[in-house]
Amino acid sequence: MIQNSAGYRSLNTATPMTMQIKNQKVCARCNKLVAQDNQRTKTTLKALGRYYHENCFICQDCGKPLKPKYFPYQVDRMSEPILLCQYDYFRRHNLLCHVCDTPLRGLYYTAFGYRYDEEHFSCTICATPCGVKKCFMFENQLYCKYHFLKYFSKRCKGCEFPISDQYIEFPKGEEIHCWHPECYGIHKYWHVNLAADTVGLQRLPKLEYNPNAEDKDINPNAYDLDKQMQAFNFILSKTWSVLYRFEEEAASCISDMFQYLTSNDQLKGIESTALLVLKIDCLFRGLDTLNLSNSNMSIINSESEQIENNSIATNKYSKFPKNLSTKIMIYLQLLRKLGLENKNETITISSFMSVITGLAHFLKLLTRFGLYTALENNKTTRSVNPLLRFLRETEKNELFEDNPFQYIKTPVNATDSCTGCNKYIQEECIQFYEYRWHIACFICSSCHKNINPMSLTDPTFNKDKKRILCSHCSIDDPASLPGFKYVTKLAQLIFLLKIALVKSRTVMLKLRASNKVGNTSLQSTMLKEQTYIRTLNDIKRLRSRRESVRVTHNKQQARKSVILETTETDLNDLTKEEDRKNLIIQTDDLSSNQQISTRENVFSNTKTLTLDDISRIVAAEQARELRPNAFTHFKKLKETDDETSNVVPKKSGVYYSELSATELSMIRAISLSLLASKQLISKSDPNFDRIVSIGFSNEKQVLTGGFWSKMKTMMSMEPKKTITKTVFGTPLEILCEKCGVDSDLGVGPVKIRIPIIIDELISSLRQMDMSVEGIFRKNGNIRRLRELTATIDSDPTEAPDFSKENAIQLSALLKKFIRELPQPILSTDLYDLWIKAAKVDSEDEKQRIILLIYSLLPSYNRNLLEALLSFLHWTSSFSYIENEMGSKMDIHNLSTVITPNILYFPQEIANDNVSEEANSGLVDSFAQNKGENYFLAIEVVDYLIIHNEEMAMVPKFLMNLLKEVQMQKLDNYESINNFISDILQKNTIDYSECDVKSPVTVKDSTTMVMQGEVNK
Repeated sequence: MIQNSAGYRSLNTATPMTMQIKNQKVCARCNKLVAQDNQRTKTTLKALGRYYHENCFICQDCGKPLKPKYFPYQVDRMSEPILLCQYDYFRRHNLLCHVCDTPLRGLYYTAFGYRYDEEHFSCTICATPCGVKKCFMFENQLYCKYHFLKYFSKRCKGCEFPISDQYIEFPKGEEIHCWHPECYGIHKYWHVNLAADTVGLQRLPKLEYNPNAEDKDINPNAYDLDKQMQAFNFILSKTWSVLYRFEEEAASCISDMFQYLTSNDQLKGIESTALLVLKIDCLFRGLDTLNLSNSNMSIINSESEQIENNSIATNKYSKFPKNLSTKIMIYLQLLRKLGLENKNETITISSFMSVITGLAHFLKLLTRFGLYTALENNKTTRSVNPLLRFLRETEKNELFEDNPFQYIKTPVNATDSCTGCNKYIQEECIQFYEYRWHIACFICSSCHKNINPMSLTDPTFNKDKKRILCSHCSIDDPASLPGFKYVTKLAQLIFLLKIALVKSRTVMLKLRASNKVGNTSLQSTMLKEQTYIRTLNDIKRLRSRRESVRVTHNKQQARKSVILETTETDLNDLTKEEDRKNLIIQTDDLSSNQQISTRENVFSNTKTLTLDDISRIVAAEQARELRPNAFTHFKKLKETDDETSNVVPKKSGVYYSELSATELSMIRAISLSLLASKQLISKSDPNFDRIVSIGFSNEKQVLTGGFWSKMKTMMSMEPKKTITKTVFGTPLEILCEKCGVDSDLGVGPVKIRIPIIIDELISSLRQMDMSVEGIFRKNGNIRRLRELTATIDSDPTEAPDFSKENAIQLSALLKKFIRELPQPILSTDLYDLWIKAAKVDSEDEKQRIILLIYSLLPSYNRNLLEALLSFLHWTSSFSYIENEMGSKMDIHNLSTVITPNILYFPQEIANDNVSEEANSGLVDSFAQNKGENYFLAIEVVDYLIIHNEEMAMVPKFLMNLLKEVQMQKLDNYESINNFISDILQKNTIDYSECDVKSPVTVKDSTTMVMQGEVNK
């Protein structure tokens, strides 16, 4: 591109400002006459049509003589240019070398906001030219890639490799961790880190640079380092792109399955299921490349530790694929029920909630297990081949986009029975075209000897006589042919699923052809599809905002420029005196070489869906089913429009996490005034002043431990708090400020500040099998629990590796942490209010009161509660799997074991002499001394878990009152209380969002939430 400076005037073209009186000339600088010297000892100079004494012909900025060359420079808002020396001319144009501070003549480079001449655009250590595409800076000094990575580059928290380009800064406590974007994604989604030894590469520790010592350490040298970084970046990028893409595709299929089941569309539902099975088949094939067998399953036994007196540990891996296939089978059964004309039997979202969430969860576990196992095999073989084979097979799922049944060649009459014993085959087996045998049934029909399933080249099969012959007996039967294949357990499960798919589709097509399909209102179906699309878009948008991260760059592509012309003028060269000159710079186009990166939008993309979103979609749809008046009606809905939909909402759509400190204070004052008007609390109550102080004294709680919070402490604007040296037993406010993290475990669109330990525990538990019986009820290994507690307390800002623990152990650790908080999460000051709310008979009045009390919680308590309630609601979906399996911990049972830890009076359970085991049990002093309150508290927590998403959102009536308070500019409790009293007298508060005629109840251990009657 061509860059021109402002227009300049040549030497003698402008009208001179000096006065000429009778051929006498006046100096343009000193305004004195320029006398003619007959002896020519002094020279009269002329430039830009003006005359100067020789002593006056100097630089405007520095005063240096300009003879023989000068540089006219046009100053803004001045009619005439000024005269400058070369240095000041280039300085004013910002064309000085950043290193040597000399004018840039000819070729120069621009990088990191500085300009360099060709000589100094090089590494500070080795003087190697940096190059246009590879330049790095540290403390305002340029370095080549080799020395930057070796001495100065940040190290990734996940892989510990140097960061050469993009990275994410993730604050944890008072530390800031740096991640490769891909490493951050892999850790976030599957809780796995790609260390050097897991990808067959050498570690690259950061070395300390000594400018006074010679750089003699060349291990590795520049070539080896570059090759190693290229290899690692390829592996990292491949792992992230393949697995994230697989998760997107699988989540999209499960979402479609859920949508078509709720909208009663059988054929589309089975198409989505078939597509999911094809993609799962690719994952299973990838798992089979890892040579999994019962003899090498020790890597997952860390999640299968013996619980309670070394009971027999089950193999978690063998359980996951079967559970996944069972969920798909159950879904197909539900789908077939849609074709039955049974008006008395309806399928509710609650009835298949565990099916959809289980599909997403077990698929997530299998993906994580495959990646973890591949990396462990890499370490064993000191090669990256196991990982690449796993990724190669998994990546093939992208070949299947639509019309899945064209890829399923299984015939309708295919059998799932053993040819030998005619019994069902669900394990590994032997195949000969359409025939299959159990391993135990694979016996020679002649000599009756067992045939080794690993040596299938020599045995033969006579199809006419259906006889299996070993290598010795096959000689006597020339009609028998070889062709046996070993079928893994995973391949057999896929085969069974394909049989079920083909047969189910055949039945559905016959029912449709005979017009025996149950009639469903077209208008009802369209409305369900519209509400689902609305939910889907909301979940995507909330996640994209909640998980959004900023990507920073280490490397920058430099721009190469050449100065073609300046305004330089030579007094001695009179031939060019009349020429016009401008500053002309030619710069290479940066966009022609710059590679566009797509990684920056991965965590803020509103169009993608992940497996973690499935449980949120199910919960949101269940809430809509239970409270259909949340949206009055749909006018028009565009599937591609994420931001707008023409609906009339009954909910505010604003989350507590989005409010400012001042708004939260006002909400608390409004809620307290409303509760006082109901005579649930009064100024005479001992807790009243403390509750008021929550809103107007502790506004700093909503801060996220960021810049202004640190500045307040540094400038002594608030008292310095003691830095916590432990985690367990430390006040929640101190933990969040000193050892907190901005987590995306909340419900709303904004990250919430919670303790690091909570974020790590919940994130780790979401990667484990939560269908283990007794989750949150059993205590785990007490000695291990104490060891983990000591480890966490020894380093409050860094959580240990929880991936090697089991779900029972981590749930017990989570319960221990919340139990040992100095104040319960639901606040001692609000205890009486919670109990009073539970005693209210009217369900709509109870709901209003609970919403008001929830809004009074301190910010950090509410943040922690929001993450905890959402996690517990998700955990309840695994209370029942099938065949009496599951955790048995439905919402009611979870409420029973959690309530004594989050809603109590401290003096009721504080007993230093009580053992940890007794303190963790269901029967404690809380239940013994306060029997009635004990069950009422359970009822409150039960309600909070069921309505966890609704609780995270500010009620619409509170938001309306907040707007009115803001318009009145009220800023203290007394004025807000008086204002609310006037509003109550006018009876203008709209509570319609809370109108429920019958309560929401939970039945049995299947977490079946029944719908109450709702006013529309």
